[in-house]
Amino acid sequence: MASPGELGAALGKSIEEELMSAGEDPSAVRQEVISAPFVLLAGVFTPAELPDTPEWFTPVPDTGGTQSGRVAALAVHGFLGMETVSYGSENSGELFVNLTAIPGEGKFSRKSQGRLRGHTDAVSFPFNGETDASNSRIAPSPDLVTLVGLRNPKAVPTTVMVLEEALAKLSPEDVHELKQDQFSIGSQATFLEGMRDILGDVHIAIDEPVLKDAPIGTIVRFSHSNVSPTEPGGTAETAAENFAKACGEVAKPVAVGPGDVVLVSNRLCLHGRGEVGDDTGGHSRWLLRTYALDTSQLDDSQRHLGDRPSHVLFP
Repeated sequence: MASPGELGAALGKSIEEELMSAGEDPSAVRQEVISAPFVLLAGVFTPAELPDTPEWFTPVPDTGGTQSGRVAALAVHGFLGMETVSYGSENSGELFVNLTAIPGEGKFSRKSQGRLRGHTDAVSFPFNGETDASNSRIAPSPDLVTLVGLRNPKAVPTTVMVLEEALAKLSPEDVHELKQDQFSIGSQATFLEGMRDILGDVHIAIDEPVLKDAPIGTIVRFSHSNVSPTEPGGTAETAAENFAKACGEVAKPVAVGPGDVVLVSNRLCLHGRGEVGDDTGGHSRWLLRTYALDTSQLDDSQRHLGDRPSHVLFP
């Protein structure tokens, strides 16, 4: 996949033609998917020819099954008019990474085997169309988090928390607080080492809102463990606690099975995961993950470029 952008665009055009031949309106289908909190595309590829499940994020083995899954994700992103992207500070900028249980006793092992609470990805990066206050080169967080199912023998669920449903459980006062520029937003663990190498320090967005009104509705950037009021205590902290509780109450399980592709809006939905357990390697759970972004407003300075592929965003 030397040119994933070109491949995605070509495959996206093919999807559009197939929809038209079936009497569907591609624009309407596209808008429906983009505006959905999450979409499960069940059984859209065949994950054949799989090796044993990897035990680290990278590399993704280059086999027939993983190629089929990656092509499916590229095709959907291309149809949606989005670019499949990665970030240089996360997993060395690999476009697809393995989501598996990692053996051992370290931090990544514990997180990979346990339950994950609700969050949006690349949470410290700005919303699309906005500029980071500390460094204008920092690219936006992805619009979509895309999960590709290769193996899931125990049907471990991905959990999705639809923002609209969570907000319905909050008071107007809590929603108001979450829209104020009063939260510090730290970086997720998978970005930390790369950020230190690229930026010289870990990126933290200070005095930012958790919620923001946008043309598509209210959008969110949140992580239970990486978002806190810049000034502890008071109504901002209470609102964040109430929001975290509401997310837990509306969480829905989605078991990503072999051949499935799940698109999770990184603006309209939070996602997490059920308990994975300590089965590693062999035929244990194996998903791929990648990101999609509408890059129509992206400045070239927000890409690494140079000796990096153009899809690798900064930092």
